[in-house]
Amino acid sequence: MMMARKLPHPGSLVAFAIVALVVGGFLALATVGGEKPTLLSIGPYLWRILAFSIIQAALSTILSLVLGTALALALARRRFPARDMILALLGTTMVIPTIVAVFAVFAVYGRSGWMADMVSLLGWKDSFSIFGYPGILIAHIFLNAPFVARILLDPLNFVPAEHWRLASAFGFTPAQIFRHLDWPVLHAELPGLAGLVFLLCFKSFAIVLALGGGPSRSTLEVAIYEALKIDLDFGRAAWLSLIQLVICLTLTGLLTWALKRPPTSHTVRGLIRRPDARDGRLIILDTVVLVAGTLFIAPLALSLLSGLSHIANVIDADFLQAFITSIVIAVVAAAIACILALALASAARRWRIVLRSPRIAAFYDFLPNTLLAVPPFALTAGLFLMARRLADPSSIGIVLLPLMNGLAAIPFAYRSLAPRLLTTEERYGRVAASLGITGLKKLTIMDWPLLKRPFGAAFALAMALSFGDFGIIALFGGQELITLPYLLFENLGAYRLDEASAIGLFIVLVAFLLAYVSGRLSHAGD
Repeated sequence: MMMARKLPHPGSLVAFAIVALVVGGFLALATVGGEKPTLLSIGPYLWRILAFSIIQAALSTILSLVLGTALALALARRRFPARDMILALLGTTMVIPTIVAVFAVFAVYGRSGWMADMVSLLGWKDSFSIFGYPGILIAHIFLNAPFVARILLDPLNFVPAEHWRLASAFGFTPAQIFRHLDWPVLHAELPGLAGLVFLLCFKSFAIVLALGGGPSRSTLEVAIYEALKIDLDFGRAAWLSLIQLVICLTLTGLLTWALKRPPTSHTVRGLIRRPDARDGRLIILDTVVLVAGTLFIAPLALSLLSGLSHIANVIDADFLQAFITSIVIAVVAAAIACILALALASAARRWRIVLRSPRIAAFYDFLPNTLLAVPPFALTAGLFLMARRLADPSSIGIVLLPLMNGLAAIPFAYRSLAPRLLTTEERYGRVAASLGITGLKKLTIMDWPLLKRPFGAAFALAMALSFGDFGIIALFGGQELITLPYLLFENLGAYRLDEASAIGLFIVLVAFLLAYVSGRLSHAGD
């Protein structure tokens, strides 16, 4: 009995294992044999890569926030027949994998894309290059502006009804409404959104790899990949990884701080009409924003439909093999993410409520977010170097791929599971303790009834993220190990856009279905 009480909590073991994997992987990468470059020796190269990473991420963030905020305000002020269609379009772009977004940019703005055809009809013969900043910014805005708009729209719609009645009673002008009602919402949400979008763009891989146009336009993530895959320069990869880790951990810490706001109570606005909805200048402005946003986003999203007529041409042995591999990896990655997130959330709950130690609980809350900062290629390479002494190197990739995808999905699964575990403890924790219900019995009897829907939602979302991921597969992909995103990348590289459109459409359909299931489970009643 005494021994059982001394056993560590599963969440503590998971936290220790994650820290050990990260530290061990980086140590293995940093200590591998060969010439060790110094930070000074890669200085000029580093500054060039770092400058490009920061500039493209900053520009992408600013433009995404501007377009996303404008769309959110316009949609909050307007009710019109096509509004639900625009919301569905924004929701669709949120689940499009980055490698599919690359295809969309090629299909619309490439040399043989829709835009090039329209421009040539107008008599303009100069070609527009999508490589470098133009293509990268277009792809990042396409993915992130709809995300910003959807995130901002909910709090804008939930401004208390009493506030709108007071605004009408006092005759607020549109400027006063924005200052006193809209801006407090935006001021609370935008810092966290800006940090998250900047972090995603700073770590961008597939988009920069395909649209960067050369080594001079690489992010740190792409530079780490090139050092490992092409140059086999593990020392340079270790230095680049350390620098990216420091920057991203700082951003993650600031992001966690920015998102820690006390919850505010509010009443639903319902069908109350905003007083500024009748302003003629805002009607014109909102119309321009909605039309411009739709004209920018819709062609990129609808370009995937061109693959409908080519699906039959791509369904062959390679396609089926890639599909099965993608599904298996996604299922295993989702299981890893949800089980580990559940263990971490359970440990955080225990320290916060049972043991009354909020500081240690905060460590468990912060640990999943740190995984967003870890350079995946460097960690994968380090783990590969560790595992190659124990297993056949040719089979290590199929193990590391779902493991890394699962670790990458833990932050999203944790956000879904942790609040529900706190709720069950607050409701039934004392009753369970008085009855002596602990461990697995507590999970199955007390937690699972409230946990099964968010667990299913987290599982589906983790599957969607893994299914469309083109990251670690870039290191291990080949004839023996191929996924649908890797197959899409190969077709894009060979300029087989018809086949690429069909594969991209299939990836989006599966990802959208999984995201839809996740959303339904997240909002379903218990």
